[in-house]
Amino acid sequence: MVKPLFPFKVLLVLFLSSICNVQTVFGQEDYQKGYVITTKNDTLGGLISDRKLGSFGGIHEKVKLKGKGLKKRFVPKNIEAYKKGNTAYKTMFLDGEYEFMRLEIEGYISHYIYELQEQGEQMVLEVDYFTKGNSANLIRVTQGIFGIKRKRMISFFSDCPPLAEKLKNKEFKYAFELVAFYNEWKESQKMY
Repeated sequence: MVKPLFPFKVLLVLFLSSICNVQTVFGQEDYQKGYVITTKNDTLGGLISDRKLGSFGGIHEKVKLKGKGLKKRFVPKNIEAYKKGNTAYKTMFLDGEYEFMRLEIEGYISHYIYELQEQGEQMVLEVDYFTKGNSANLIRVTQGIFGIKRKRMISFFSDCPPLAEKLKNKEFKYAFELVAFYNEWKESQKMY
């Protein structure tokens, strides 16, 4: 009788261990250094997680903080902001609810992104919003695959005729271009 090169038991152990390794990789929490700013203006530092990686992961409804014997979860209405790694988030009032919004650019016009993930989906949808000055009123910038809501943005930027004209001529395709142009224009107006 011929002996197999690899006994069945060895193959079984290798197979099972590879499955276990895949499970641990896909089930990892995405913890990074950061902090949470509470509504009482306390800053709590530690490791922050706002999503779980992998095929069964997703964006959490609560931000998790752990560090220095502390382990807490925060819903949007209980914190002002948080930072995870190099990414900052702010709690904003959107469609009647408090939501975490990723802060892209802060300035005369601030650019926020609402991250949306359907249950069971891996893809994260990003929806662009602007606020002007110190206002907390969010204005939606884009409409899915149709791009910038031009009429709404022309009205929103009515105080900046050069930008309104560029919008009419369809010179911009992305939200970040509008923010950069407006903030630069506003800064140049300050010099006069």
